Amino acid sequence: MIYCLYGQDTYRSKEELRRIVEEYKKSNLDWMDFVRIDADDEEIEIFQVLRQTVDTVSMFSQNKLIIVENIFSSDADIQNEILEFLKKRDIEKNNSIVLAFWDEGIDAKSGPASPSQGGLFEYLKSKAKCEEFKLLGKAQLKSWIKNYIIEQGGNIDIQAIDKLVEYIGSDLWRMENEINKLISFSPNICLKNIELLIRPEIDLNIFELGDAIGQKNKTKAIKLFNQQIDEGKNESYLLSMIASQIRNIIKVKTSPKSKSDLHPFVFRKSSEQAKNFTFEELKKIYRQLMTIDFESKIGKTDIETSLELFISGL
Repeated sequence: MIYCLYGQDTYRSKEELRRIVEEYKKSNLDWMDFVRIDADDEEIEIFQVLRQTVDTVSMFSQNKLIIVENIFSSDADIQNEILEFLKKRDIEKNNSIVLAFWDEGIDAKSGPASPSQGGLFEYLKSKAKCEEFKLLGKAQLKSWIKNYIIEQGGNIDIQAIDKLVEYIGSDLWRMENEINKLISFSPNICLKNIELLIRPEIDLNIFELGDAIGQKNKTKAIKLFNQQIDEGKNESYLLSMIASQIRNIIKVKTSPKSKSDLHPFVFRKSSEQAKNFTFEELKKIYRQLMTIDFESKIGKTDIETSLELFISGL
């Protein structure tokens, strides 16, 4: 069985990935192999690790779950090796192996950034269970907010939903954190509580922290980070805001048209900060932030400590 999850909405694609993992765990109460491979990790031979994981026979279990992230940002040669390997092994027909590809930077219409890297993507679209996760439109976003709040035991009116959309936008990572904070304060979410507890999308303190990170000023960045924690900012919120800021910098650096998609202040600050990074550095930073998020969700680490280590390692 092969899955291919991709698209800008990393919240929903990660949720689907988590659902696949949980479903697999429930259906395999005996021993199983669970391997996660990050194709952006320059310290590993991606194809060799994948082939070894698939072909190695375990004395405890024949069942395997393999997650491969960011494969479409890897070299074309690596993708072609994996493509030929998948064709020879017929993994999509093997019930004892679940292989899930996850990637953010793929558009269903244009495919991978380089046409020479499209072979694997086209193969997966024809052989795998593929799903693209686009950012939710306004109507879909409002519906998602209402349903999520009901699931958490809260309630909200239309005016308050509109205010959440205005303040937060389509960033579901932050939306989840802010809704949970509101429900903890009161299950009856209203305009007054939103204006009291939530800052609009533009957070000057976060941009200042981003400036310190961009300048690789560890001392200032750690000071600003601890200041945010001392002021009661949720560590998940800080992670989502830093990641959102890095995404904006990447967008500005790679697409001149992004000016029309971003708030003028956000575009100006992101443009200034983009000068401090190479594209490879931005990819590495974003990969580290996504790893922190993933590992915190499976209980491997806590966000506050991981972010401090991340800033210290700049």
